[in-house]
Amino acid sequence: MNLDDYLNENLGATNTPSNLWSTPKFNAVTDIFGGIENVGPIMATTTWQTLLESPDLNRRLYPNALKHASYQPALNHQLEKYLLCLGNGQYCLLVFDPTMTTDDPIYIDASKGNTKQSIRSGYGIWKSKIASTVNHMYLRNMNNLYGFGNHNQSLDKFSYPFQSIYNQNTLDLLESDLFEYSIDQIEWPIIVCKPPERILSCYHPDESHGVAVNSDGSYNSLAGIYTQDVSGDYGATVCLHCFPNSYVEIGKTQVIIHGLQGIVKSVNNITDSCFVKLDLNESQITQYKPYKGPLLGVTPREFESCFFYNRDGKKIKSEVIGWSPDILNYEPYNQVKVLTSPHTNPGDSGTALIDNNGNVLGFAFYRTGLDALKQFSAWIWAASVFKSHNLIS
Repeated sequence: MNLDDYLNENLGATNTPSNLWSTPKFNAVTDIFGGIENVGPIMATTTWQTLLESPDLNRRLYPNALKHASYQPALNHQLEKYLLCLGNGQYCLLVFDPTMTTDDPIYIDASKGNTKQSIRSGYGIWKSKIASTVNHMYLRNMNNLYGFGNHNQSLDKFSYPFQSIYNQNTLDLLESDLFEYSIDQIEWPIIVCKPPERILSCYHPDESHGVAVNSDGSYNSLAGIYTQDVSGDYGATVCLHCFPNSYVEIGKTQVIIHGLQGIVKSVNNITDSCFVKLDLNESQITQYKPYKGPLLGVTPREFESCFFYNRDGKKIKSEVIGWSPDILNYEPYNQVKVLTSPHTNPGDSGTALIDNNGNVLGFAFYRTGLDALKQFSAWIWAASVFKSHNLIS
C-alpha cells in the first residue's frame, strides 16, 4: 500500500477540502504574508513546529525519551520528518523511525490529546527560536556585515542575504490562540513508518557540467551553481557523497568540473556539500544563466512548479510536494530538505532545483526506492548550503 491509499483509508471526516486559512481569523496574517497562497504553507509549517515542540505530542512520539532531554538537542530533531502537501490547505507529517520493525505505518492525529498548556508551551519555544533568529538578523544588518543583491547586478555587489518572513510585526500577530484554533479545526495527521531505501544519485552522467572526483576522470555527479564566496573566490557547489566514502581534504582534494580543475575549499557534512574553488573570473561566471539565489525566509508553495537539468542535460519539470518542518528556522546540526515528485535518477546528484521565479530551492541528494511508502526525491535546502559555505547569492 502506498501513502496516498493509506491516507484515504485513515483520515477522518474532518480532513476534507478546507479553506481554513481564508477565514476571517487569519485576515491579518494573510495580508502581512502577501496573500492566501503564502499564508497556507507558512501557517501550516509554523503550526507543525509548535506541535513538535509541545510536551504532549513529544511524549507520544518519543515514549522512551530520556527525562532530561533539555540538555540535548530538541527531541523533534531526532527523527527524519517531512511535511507533505495533501492539497486544499492540508498537510501530513511523514516521520521515518529507524526503530520500527513492521512494514505497517502508524497513524497519529496530532490535533488530539493536547492540552492548551502544552500547545502554549510549544508555541513559546517556537516563538523564542524565531525571535532569536530575527534579532540576530537585525544585528547583522545593523552592523552592515551583509547586504542584498540579485543576479542582475555585477558579482562584486552581491552578498549573502539574511531574510525572513518573520519580523517583530509578524511575531506580534502570531499569538498562541491562532495555533490553538488551527489545531482544533482540522486533523493534523502524522504517519510514522520505517525509513525508505535511499538511492543516492551518483553515476556516470553524459552531462557537460559533470563532476569528476576519480583519477580516471569519469563524471559521477553534477555541479549545482556557480558563484563567489564572501572572500572573493569563484567556484561551484558539488555534493559530498560523490567522493569515495564522502571523504575530502580541504585545500588538497582535486575536482574536475566541466573540464576545469579545482580544489575543495570548504565542506559541510550536514548539508552534504562542498564548495570547489575554480580558476574562473566574473565574465566566465556571468555567461551562465542567472538565477536569483536561494529561496530565503519562506517555504516553497504547495505543489510549486520547478525544474532541474539531469545528467543527460535535459530540463526535467517537477513539483514540490513537501519540506522539512523546521525549514524556516533550522539549527546548524539539522539537515533540512525539500521534497519533489521522484524525478531524479543516478547521476543527478548535486544538480540545482530551480522554481519558476528563478529561486534555487535545493540540490539533489537522493530519491526513495520504488517500494517506499511514499516515493519522492529529496533535495538539500539551498539556503543551508549557501550559508554553510558563505556563498554569495
